[in-house]
Amino acid sequence: MKRIEKIFKEIDTEAVWSIKLLTVKSSKREGVIYSAHQVLLDPLDTLEKHVLELKKKYLEDSNAILKKYTKVIDYDGSAESTYVYKIERNSELINREQQLLFDALDRANQEGNPFEQKYSAYVISGISDGKPVHFFTMQSPFVNMKRKHWWDGKKFVEMTTPVLALRMSADVIFYDNSAYLMTMAGENLFQLERAYKKVSSFCIKQVNESGILADIDTFESVASSGNNPRKFVSYNKAYLEKLNNKKTREKMGRKFDIPLKDGKFDTTDKNTSEKVIKLLCKKGMLDPFEDSPVEVSSAIAWS
Repeated sequence: MKRIEKIFKEIDTEAVWSIKLLTVKSSKREGVIYSAHQVLLDPLDTLEKHVLELKKKYLEDSNAILKKYTKVIDYDGSAESTYVYKIERNSELINREQQLLFDALDRANQEGNPFEQKYSAYVISGISDGKPVHFFTMQSPFVNMKRKHWWDGKKFVEMTTPVLALRMSADVIFYDNSAYLMTMAGENLFQLERAYKKVSSFCIKQVNESGILADIDTFESVASSGNNPRKFVSYNKAYLEKLNNKKTREKMGRKFDIPLKDGKFDTTDKNTSEKVIKLLCKKGMLDPFEDSPVEVSSAIAWS
């Protein structure tokens, strides 16, 4: 967590800060599409004051947000609320999307009416410790003021125009070639569901072609449904290669209660397919006291 702490501690309020409204769309044909609109705030030091408030909210308050996190780990498809998930800029999961995202931010529209388009997020950008930092919030920047009225000195007047609201949190922090997902809403910035489904399709094909399964159709159906595709983010090809050995399959079958049929995992049963997925994707471990198989959300090296 020290890296995240440093980002907030080293916020440079003497630098130029900007805010851009962001639209994130997805289509089967074109993939992820981004568009951005830069807006100005008055008074001019609004953003500088806001990032200082963010710093206080994350680091200094009695209920400082960073206190709820236990560690930073590489994104593995799990969804633990106490983890910050890190994805490198060149990761196959976001490489194309982050390029498109920052291209859109560089070309952000600076003119026209910002209400002409619907925005699903916004980003506040500036400098921390001499490097660019971007705080992404995956909520609409506008708040509808329906049934709200403001005092004009004589009477309360109906508010008919939405207002821009700066939230006291960030879903993604992009800094020094890494994206830090502070909440699972951050997945939407890069449309990660598309990415891990693509990864899972490739991995499922590898497993089906390996010859370790008795029924590839049932396995493919189970592996490509529900939450299983995201598990393949942590798929370990080396495990599959080891399971090509019949004796290893038999050993793992005994350890993890996975039945075999003619030397292959009997995936005619959906439950067996689930177990094979967990085994290949680091979601199955042995209880150290009971020596029995258990499911884990994330396998992290012992420290």
